[in-house]
Amino acid sequence: MTIWRKVGTLFRAQAQEPLEHLVDANALRIMEQELRDTEQAMLRAKRELACLMASSKQLQRSNQQLADELIAREAQAQQAMTRDEAGLAYELAEWIAEHENQLQQQRQQAEHLQRQETQLRHRLREAAQLHQSYRRELQLARANRNAEQVLNNLGGHTQGLQAHMGDLASSLERIRRQQSSFSDIDNAMRTLQQEDDGSALDARLQQAGISTGRSDANSVLSRLRATTELRTNS
Repeated sequence: MTIWRKVGTLFRAQAQEPLEHLVDANALRIMEQELRDTEQAMLRAKRELACLMASSKQLQRSNQQLADELIAREAQAQQAMTRDEAGLAYELAEWIAEHENQLQQQRQQAEHLQRQETQLRHRLREAAQLHQSYRRELQLARANRNAEQVLNNLGGHTQGLQAHMGDLASSLERIRRQQSSFSDIDNAMRTLQQEDDGSALDARLQQAGISTGRSDANSVLSRLRATTELRTNS
C-alpha cells in the first residue's frame, strides 16, 4: 500500500505543477489584483471606523446629557428634602439611582467603543503602511521584469551586432589580402619589365661600380670637364 500511496502523491504533485507554473507566470498580475482587493478592504474598514466613531460621539453626547440631567435631579431631590417633601424626594432618588446605573453602563459602552476605535485606527495605519510597502515592492518587481526583458532583447541585438562586426572584419581582411596580392603582382611585373629592357642589369652594374656605357648628366659633365682641362694644358 505504501508504494501506491506514493504513486497517488506523485499524480497529485504532477497535477499541481501546472497550476504552480501558471501562478508563477502571472505573479505580478496576481499581486496587483491582491493590492486592489486590499484597497477595497481598507475602504470598507474605514467606513466601519467612521460608523463606530459616529456611534461613539452620539453615546458621549447622550452620556453628557444624562449626567447633566442627573445633576439637575439631585438638586431637585435636595430641594424636596429641604421642604420636607419626603415622597417626592424618594421618587427623585429612585429616578437618580436608575439613571446612574444606566449612565454607568453607557460609560462602559463608550469606553468599549473607544478601545475598538483605537484598535481599528491602529490596524488601519499598519495596513496602510504594509500596503504602501507591498506596492513599492510591486513597482520594483515590475522594474526588474522590464530590465530583464530589456537585457534579453539587448542580448539578441548584441549578438546580431557582433555578427555584423565579424562580417566587417572578415571583409576588411579579404580586402587587405587582395591589396597585398595586387601589390605583389605589380612588383613582379615591374621586375619582369626591368629584366626585359635591361634596366635591372644596369642597376646591378651601377651598384658594382661598373660603367654601363650609357650617357647620363654626370658622365657628360665629367667628359666636358676633362676636355677643358686638356685644352688648357696644351
